[in-house]
Amino acid sequence: MGERCHPQRCIQPVKAGSGAQQYRFQSYLFRRIEEVMSKFMSRRGIFRSISTAVTGALAAGTTDGVSDARASAQTPGRLPFSALSAPLSGGPFVNPEKVLLWENTRKEIREWLESGRLKAAIIPTGSIEQHNEHLALVADVANATLIAQQVALRLYPQVIVAPPSPCGYAFYHMARKGTVTLRKSTFQAYVFDVMSSLQAHGIRTILALNGHSGNHQPLKDMLPEWRKQLGITLDSDSYWLGIPKDFLAKIMESSPGPGHAGEFETSMFLAYCPGRVRSVTMEEYDAAQLNYESDFTPEVREFLTRDGRPLERVRGENARDRKRQEEASLATAEKGEAFITKATESLTQKLQKMIDATESGRPWPTG
Repeated sequence: MGERCHPQRCIQPVKAGSGAQQYRFQSYLFRRIEEVMSKFMSRRGIFRSISTAVTGALAAGTTDGVSDARASAQTPGRLPFSALSAPLSGGPFVNPEKVLLWENTRKEIREWLESGRLKAAIIPTGSIEQHNEHLALVADVANATLIAQQVALRLYPQVIVAPPSPCGYAFYHMARKGTVTLRKSTFQAYVFDVMSSLQAHGIRTILALNGHSGNHQPLKDMLPEWRKQLGITLDSDSYWLGIPKDFLAKIMESSPGPGHAGEFETSMFLAYCPGRVRSVTMEEYDAAQLNYESDFTPEVREFLTRDGRPLERVRGENARDRKRQEEASLATAEKGEAFITKATESLTQKLQKMIDATESGRPWPTG
């Protein structure tokens, strides 16, 4: 008959007679299957699962088509810092979303707490701020949330990830467009309010897991007071501090250390969300003629000098910014996977020790 096979039916047409009747029946059957599957997918969110699967494939280190991956690296309806990941190997499958508090219902959280299995929570903290010309602004909170999720999966069902603090204490980046900062007291108040909410529900161990250097000291400063007020096991840590310096020195080609928007953070993004990494050449960077050392508006100047910070601290910013852009070219997904793994291992051990201290009635920190 010369008719080509329909790509969705893959049924070859047959001659007239009983075969034609069979062909019509098969065509009808496949059309009905397609209709049912279409309704099922639209009602049950299968498209979201497909997007999650694509994200999992990207997390495995695939970096081809980075710009085109942007759409598939995020799932509609998700918070921008939601970090989807593949299940851990060597253990039973756990849906990565199950350890995210905001993806659960009140019934699920209530029953989880009543079972006695849910013992601890992690609060990721980060910043929405500039990460040079090539990384999405969400880098810090996305990284902290990813590590928190990985730790919670390793310790499942003991740990849940609480809502992150997407914005942080980043006033010194306000000369770069896109940065959003909180006052130090506002940031600290947010974290405490989340902690107190979790404590009220029966959580007795909480770790604030930080992804932005500007948040590190403001969190540490408040720990003694928060421990006294809440009477539970509390701590804060920046995820990169658990990665041994000698380990970083073996892997990194630039100066060993986390840095900002350079080889370290860019490698992490390439490992699990390459769609958030843009391609920017040094020629393009230089052509932009960026200046972060002078000519500030009064509003920006006010931000840059908050909390007694002298404006002279901006000296050398242009050179530092360009160096970070150059070092980003050394990033690879493989390096990012190694950084994520080491940070997760270290923080998993720490949080388990915190849980054990709570369960045995020992004070924290120990020693």
